[in-house]
Amino acid sequence: MQPNAEIIKSLNEITSQLRVSFVLGSWFMKKILGIVVLGLLLQGCGGGVAKYNNEQTMWNEYQNIVSQNNYAVWGELYNYKSRGYSFGKVYAAGETLALAIQNMNTIDACNEGCKVLYIKLDPLNENKQKELLAKYSPPGFVDKFFPKVKKIVKKPKKQKPKIITGNNEVVPAASGSGFFITSSGYIISNNHVIEGCRKVTLTHNGQEVSAHVIASDIKNDLAILKANVRPNRFFKLSQEDAKLLDNVIIAGYPLGKRVSAAIKTSKGSVTSLAGYGDNYSNFQTDAALNQGNSGGPIMNGSGNIIGVAVANYGKQAGVESFNFGIKSSTVKTFIESNDIKYSKGSKSNLSNEQLSNLITNATIYLECWLTVAEIKQILAQDESRKAFYSKYQ
Repeated sequence: MQPNAEIIKSLNEITSQLRVSFVLGSWFMKKILGIVVLGLLLQGCGGGVAKYNNEQTMWNEYQNIVSQNNYAVWGELYNYKSRGYSFGKVYAAGETLALAIQNMNTIDACNEGCKVLYIKLDPLNENKQKELLAKYSPPGFVDKFFPKVKKIVKKPKKQKPKIITGNNEVVPAASGSGFFITSSGYIISNNHVIEGCRKVTLTHNGQEVSAHVIASDIKNDLAILKANVRPNRFFKLSQEDAKLLDNVIIAGYPLGKRVSAAIKTSKGSVTSLAGYGDNYSNFQTDAALNQGNSGGPIMNGSGNIIGVAVANYGKQAGVESFNFGIKSSTVKTFIESNDIKYSKGSKSNLSNEQLSNLITNATIYLECWLTVAEIKQILAQDESRKAFYSKYQ
């Protein structure tokens, strides 16, 4: 029995036109036939399209798909990192929303589930994501993607260790990070790093130097300090805010120099253009951020500041990689309102060696000095965001 000539022609045309863009380990040629067949199935379900690719390229392709279809959805695979995938975004399209989601769910990599993050170009909040999972996915997928956080019973407060020094003695109590923005010694950090401190010091060329608070912005958690130093390197500010999926580097001293003197860096990407509670002066990143990182620089591959590390609320709520940065546009407005000149960054990328040199020389370690009595009082309130040294906790 000879195969139908029209089917063979259709397969040949689709095979030649379909851009297979999986970047999921070593699938490659083994999955080409399956993807071709999937393309046929999706076309039969209302013109759906599904691809995997480099995420930035993929997002550009998705925007084009949105303009050509009645409905398009952008989603994420369940637990993709532990399943060995380098990233886990997926999109599909269809004549109706139901068909678009159905097409997405028929993709092989979605066999353990996919949740919708965008309908067309509109981001979905958590409640809407849950609603679509409940409506279009098998039972139990809502709890799978959004496991209920067990209520943590608070342990009795540990007794504070007895501190031998007198209550009125001023001591280094907590640490944070900051970075130079001019060659004349102006520094950016978080307000909560320097708030309430009797004095603030930084380490420059092996010497402890006092820094004076010039201005603070409590609402946006920013502070400008000035030290009587001439840094060899300083950061320039990006002319544009970070975009979704942009790669970022965070630098700082997450454990404090009293644990490790070496500066720490982490890499990730921009995962949302809004911060905690839909705060649009912030963005979200999956780069590692810990206490002590606060006030440190978040930069792009050109070494330009695109944000200031500010918080990791997610860890307090039992969710990992839920970290935020203050957008460069907010930082620039704060600097300009205090009549401080800063340099605008270029778009040329730096080598790893150049980035390392910039980070090492322009990122600084800050210490907040308090009296022992003040430390006890702040710790008793149990609400401080300061990175206190372990001997006081």
